[in-house]
Amino acid sequence: MTRWTMAVAMVLALAPGGAGAADGLSGTYRPVGGDPRTMPADAQLTLRAEGRGWLAMFRGEGLALLPLSGLEQAGLFPGVPPEAGLQCASSRAFLMCRVAPGTEFPDKGFTSTTGYFTAFSDTQIHELQRID
Repeated sequence: MTRWTMAVAMVLALAPGGAGAADGLSGTYRPVGGDPRTMPADAQLTLRAEGRGWLAMFRGEGLALLPLSGLEQAGLFPGVPPEAGLQCASSRAFLMCRVAPGTEFPDKGFTSTTGYFTAFSDTQIHELQRID
């Protein structure tokens, strides 16, 4: 391996990951559960990789999300083991996360059954189902 090849490999290994690095979030989602009488029929959230992060679309409105670092995720969700594969992105309004189905979040009183959820605060975590 030449010095140049080794240098490029090191830069790529140390570069911060963006949406393309491990895109497990792009897709279309709908809420799990909820009262169908109060839930809009078109309650779908679509995420697509864009630049360093994702673009979240809900009812025609777009919002940029950026990936959270491992340290940020550990601070928000302590006790979730690395093997759960937690991947989160955040915007000014909410978090979108992917995790191994069945992962427990002990301090939140929440267990993800589908592997996808969104959070608006510590008390507002909503399970999502990927539909694409």
